[in-house]
Amino acid sequence: MKHSKFVAVLALVSSAALGLTACGSTANDSAKPGESTGPSATPISAPSSNPVPKPTPTTDSKKSIRGNLLMEGGDIGLISSGATGETTTKFTVNAITPIKCNQKYSRPAENGQIVVVDISVETTPELAQSSYPKYTLSGHDFKFIADNGTTFNGNLSTIATYSCIPDAETFPSGGMGPAEKITAKVVLDMPAAHGILVLESGLKGGFEYKF
Repeated sequence: MKHSKFVAVLALVSSAALGLTACGSTANDSAKPGESTGPSATPISAPSSNPVPKPTPTTDSKKSIRGNLLMEGGDIGLISSGATGETTTKFTVNAITPIKCNQKYSRPAENGQIVVVDISVETTPELAQSSYPKYTLSGHDFKFIADNGTTFNGNLSTIATYSCIPDAETFPSGGMGPAEKITAKVVLDMPAAHGILVLESGLKGGFEYKF
């Protein structure tokens, strides 16, 4: 079931190039030193016909004890330009699912369990106004925390995450430009099939999913 709760905008943290502000900021490979990194999100009810619809905020806001925004399936995070305040990217984590790799050159998990994050992303035309008009996402943008609060300090992007599923299902290695939308998968090598997954966004916390 989708959710219709609103997670309030966190304080902005400005530092440079893109100047991404907190309408749902994520730390990703496109981030340049000095970008704003404070996240915020607008969890809403997402119609199945549109992977990333326009947000309809209500009044609730929740953060974890770690300062991350608490997210669930169907909640939408936004990324905005620090320079203009315009939304540049919307994303929704549709599912976090343990899988078995199915490709010819697949390798066994090094950390214990291969997990796929199914995510829908839509960029807006305003992304073109950024000094780096790309949005990218990889396993390096995620962090695993056990239910007891222990953070995994290993690498979630091991060699086992490559050649695991067909390339056509994965997030494009070249990233996304303005006015594009996709649904793709990010493969992670996790120490457990269940726990807490954080989509990081730098200095001001990130987006937290319990799965």
